[in-house]
Amino acid sequence: MMDDEGFEPIADTLACPPIQIDDRTTPDSIEAELRERLEALLASHNGLEPTLEGWRDLALALALRHEPAFQIETPADRMGRSGIGGRPAGWTGFTVRSAVKAELRRGAKSQRVAAKVVAERFGLSLSRVQNIMSERPSPPDVLRRRKYELVVEKACAMAAKKVSRE
Repeated sequence: MMDDEGFEPIADTLACPPIQIDDRTTPDSIEAELRERLEALLASHNGLEPTLEGWRDLALALALRHEPAFQIETPADRMGRSGIGGRPAGWTGFTVRSAVKAELRRGAKSQRVAAKVVAERFGLSLSRVQNIMSERPSPPDVLRRRKYELVVEKACAMAAKKVSRE
């Protein structure tokens, strides 16, 4: 597994500006730059290897992320009876709850004392932090979606293997 320093060159490479091309540009003149960017792209998708399987997995991941025909709608996305509905759940409740629990592990005498520390740190009122702690925990929408994304990723991989002419 890569350490945090291993991700920096990948992120830097993937954040590069577009490749400048003009009438004098040849495939040989930009091949090295494209190779570096392709290696970073593969690495950014859970360290995929440049094998047939790795390229297939990359194509599927990019299709699921960017192609409209592969987009999914989950109960977390829908309103009304068929979905979870309501206001989008951001990260605030999750991070505040985690911070209060961390304060308790550090030795805060009570949940109220921990809530005071967290309220000050986050710029929230004590009552808001206490309300967050008393509410039923609700995962952020991105985490609510993840279980459905895993299903479609697996189904897409199965379909790709059946379509493949290997």
